[in-house]
Amino acid sequence: MATTTSIIVLLKFFAGRQNSAIIDFGEFCDYLKRYSEHHLEEQPTLVTYLSDTPAVLQKELDKLVNNRQVLELETGPDKKQIIVIPFFIERFTKRYNEIKANSQIPYPQESDIPKKVPNEIVTRKSAAELINKLLEKEALNDKTLYGIVLPHDSPTILLPSSVSIMTLLDCSIQKLRGMLTKEEHHDYFLKKLTVSNPGKEMTAKSFFNRFVQNPEAGLQMLRMPEDSFYFLTQLLFFIRQDYEKVKDYTAEDLSILQSVYLMEIAGNFFKNRAQENNKKENALRTLEQQLARPPYYFTLESITKFTSNSGVPLLGQYSEDDLKDYLHTKTTESAANELPDLLVFKTDDNSRYFIFKNKVLPLILRLCADARVTIRETIKKNWFAVLKNFDDLPEMKEQPAFEQRLEKEVAVQSPILYALLNSSFLQLINYETNTDSEISGGRITLFENGKLIPYSDILLMNRQELLTDSKILLPFWYTIPVISWIIKLIMRPPKPKVPKKEKTSAQIYRESEAEKSRKDNEEAALAQNPTVSKKVALHEAARAAEQSLVPSSSTLNRELSSYEHQWNKLIGKVTHNNLTEDVNSLIRDYLRKVLRTLKAESFTPERIASLADTLVNTPGMQKIGEHDALLMYTQLYIIKLVKGIPM
Repeated sequence: MATTTSIIVLLKFFAGRQNSAIIDFGEFCDYLKRYSEHHLEEQPTLVTYLSDTPAVLQKELDKLVNNRQVLELETGPDKKQIIVIPFFIERFTKRYNEIKANSQIPYPQESDIPKKVPNEIVTRKSAAELINKLLEKEALNDKTLYGIVLPHDSPTILLPSSVSIMTLLDCSIQKLRGMLTKEEHHDYFLKKLTVSNPGKEMTAKSFFNRFVQNPEAGLQMLRMPEDSFYFLTQLLFFIRQDYEKVKDYTAEDLSILQSVYLMEIAGNFFKNRAQENNKKENALRTLEQQLARPPYYFTLESITKFTSNSGVPLLGQYSEDDLKDYLHTKTTESAANELPDLLVFKTDDNSRYFIFKNKVLPLILRLCADARVTIRETIKKNWFAVLKNFDDLPEMKEQPAFEQRLEKEVAVQSPILYALLNSSFLQLINYETNTDSEISGGRITLFENGKLIPYSDILLMNRQELLTDSKILLPFWYTIPVISWIIKLIMRPPKPKVPKKEKTSAQIYRESEAEKSRKDNEEAALAQNPTVSKKVALHEAARAAEQSLVPSSSTLNRELSSYEHQWNKLIGKVTHNNLTEDVNSLIRDYLRKVLRTLKAESFTPERIASLADTLVNTPGMQKIGEHDALLMYTQLYIIKLVKGIPM
């Protein structure tokens, strides 16, 4: 033995030399003192054991007792014994090695421990609890001697913590295989298995032969529940059923019955884990489908709130760690010289969004079409007000200033679009799109000579046209130079020292919605009418649902218009409007029936999604195509209708 200062190592060595786990305290004190004197030069720290050895040793033993590595027994006045638990662990570990070589050897049991040794050295746990715990997470060491308490008062099996649970299960399988190789058992259980599976006799026989003849097949069947798992559980049931009827057990009978109990418990664990893994994989597939649906970009908070088609939260079917691992894998792993499938971008307020690579360009196109209308109206109103005051702005005359104004408006009116246009990955996506026809979104050019094209080209806005449209709104006499000059001298107001910050259309919309909410609540309080209260509650529920579906930088009508142009691709104005009205009529008719029993408490985003999904999957709506855009439009239109319920 190499020189050591570890008391537990010295105790194990001393017990091994005595071939007994029971050590006299006084004898070990003498041994420890001699050992310290002999090896002092090699290990100077042993000097602590040279003086007052019993007291120093007792402190070390107290720590080992707390860790359940040793036990102390008082055998008389000033006499005590030390029971070294690792001694038994080492002995029973050898027993399992012997069982692997000869399956006829019985499992170690509590009766194998000397009667002088108290039962406290065994950490007793129910078989289901211990096996599930060790299969979930196992740490091999020589610190614990487990006692596996089996059902039906079967003798407790001893399992050292140095023996893997898979070794125990392998021993169980080898014992069953050994029993089934005997002719009388082989034919008997094979017949029971085939008779119980009419029409599957050949499959059952193939399983049985594979289990008996292949030493590794049993463990594989147990760990990976598939078709053969059904036959395995049947076989275990038949064996247990027969052996539980035995009145006088032999050692071999007990070993077989114990093996069946162990394998059934492990089988339930692996079956449950397979079901959980399958449930998790299905939930992750649903998560991927949700990420590919409008609006295509999601924060981590919104992802954690995803639900299945039946309204069950996905978080719970997989853990938070599973979700983080999935997002990490999707945002980091990719083929050579390609971007990952899932990308991350940030807005100016540091909100972090996830979006699939193949949805970036389609989203940019949709947001550009949406932002163009809003930004054009905003600038036109602003320029009209400036021109009406006989003033002008640099952006009216200079293209660079106009581009800066457009960029500023995009950042304010559509922060998601601005973040995407300035993201680090957009140039690579644009390159991949123009070289790979499989990526959706068409072939569009957003970059020239490595730089983003001007915002006027992105938004398809012309400065001169916009200025002309603004001037058209002015009274006619503004175009007469002499008259306009005279009026300008008289009526031109002084320029404000601090320019007033204009509110966006989304901010104005949010303020108006807050005011409507306040008035609704006041009306409900004054009316004291259950019908009015129900309508107000529905209005509030619709507004709450709207917040989860409509971005803060947009409005309900803008989102409706945006999604309408995605699913309604008819070019003619009349046919386009007719199709939209037909869809709206279907939604109104369906909602009219639902409103009779609809309660505000149940009018949640999940409920709205369920209603919309039912509508979109009707034969008439399925013919339209663009399922995802139509689904979002239907949800938003339902919210609009409920908000518009008259008081």
